[in-house]
Amino acid sequence: MPNLQYLTTAAQVQQLAETLQAAPRIAIDLEFDDMRHRYGRNLALIQLFDGQSAFLLDPLPLTNPAHDLEPLWAILRDPAVEKIFHSCKSDILLLDELYSVHVRNITDTSVQYTLLAEADNNISLGRLIQAELGIEVDKGEQKSNWLKRPLTDAQKEYAANDVIYLFELADRLSAKLAALGRTEWAEQENAALEEVRYVRDERPYMRNAGKYRIMPNELPLFRDLYMLRDQIARDLDRPPYMIFANDRLAELVRDTPRNLNDWKAARGLHPELKRTPYLDQLVALSPDNFVSRPEPPLSGEQRRFPFRRRLTGDKAAQADAREQLLTQLKNHITTDANGFVANLVLSNRLIADIVEQGAEQSLRPWQKTILRETAERHGLDYNQIAKPF
Repeated sequence: MPNLQYLTTAAQVQQLAETLQAAPRIAIDLEFDDMRHRYGRNLALIQLFDGQSAFLLDPLPLTNPAHDLEPLWAILRDPAVEKIFHSCKSDILLLDELYSVHVRNITDTSVQYTLLAEADNNISLGRLIQAELGIEVDKGEQKSNWLKRPLTDAQKEYAANDVIYLFELADRLSAKLAALGRTEWAEQENAALEEVRYVRDERPYMRNAGKYRIMPNELPLFRDLYMLRDQIARDLDRPPYMIFANDRLAELVRDTPRNLNDWKAARGLHPELKRTPYLDQLVALSPDNFVSRPEPPLSGEQRRFPFRRRLTGDKAAQADAREQLLTQLKNHITTDANGFVANLVLSNRLIADIVEQGAEQSLRPWQKTILRETAERHGLDYNQIAKPF
């Protein structure tokens, strides 16, 4: 284990940032709580490695984290410093959402591994370290409460292990990709990560699995009950599942308590919901009181899939022909390379995108090259799927 420093003050953050400014690259990972122990997404720990020392930066003792962490955020925004992550999307979305940090110059070892196309691309950091470096790391603290203080020695070791192997992993995977002629693939995919930005979900209730257990006409009540639960969770600083479980959400819509006494007797509700003012808000959702508001119209992007439900006649036939051609091309890529490469170029999602939008708009340059060369090699017409409808 390299030298490990635990930092808890703004002065230490500033000193660390001055040290890292001169580093050509840093390894980074975040621990955060996502609606598990508190409401919202809460940054709990920042792990960094500069090739010599590992730093555990604790944001919880900071008086004003947004301000006190700004020297570090400046480095994350600096394109001159390479940032090495493993599976970075959740981390960079969190940084953008909470602190408006747009991370630049990213290398993601998960992306590198995926582009080797050797196996299933969903690999954990622990498995990757073991597979590539032959080192077994303890991942027993993965589901720790990272907001609880003090951190244990086991948590600190776990957190440090998430960054101290990333330089060696990135270098090893880069060499493998270069040997396969895929360096450019990785450069394009890593560059695309800079465009990953947080966008507020205006209809989060539509991602709740409970919506599949209700009827379409029950969606307004489902939405309003979901949003009320979220508001109460925010007020109490508790995850929504502690207010009442997701399973109860659909049950309360299908069999809604009819009055104040029914709500008081309802099982599985947080005790605060049995008291004013929350009890009054629940009673307003009872059948005799509820005023149904229709769903707002979807944007064009939200309506896009499945797009062929809107196509008829020649357009529908053209879409079918495109999908058949893409299926042929995917089979040829599987034969020419392997199924993992075929899925990188023509996953089911990408096929749907290409059918509607065209390959030129939907794919990275390296993917288009493979698709175009495969079409030429097998006497197929790439132009048939190049442009949008």
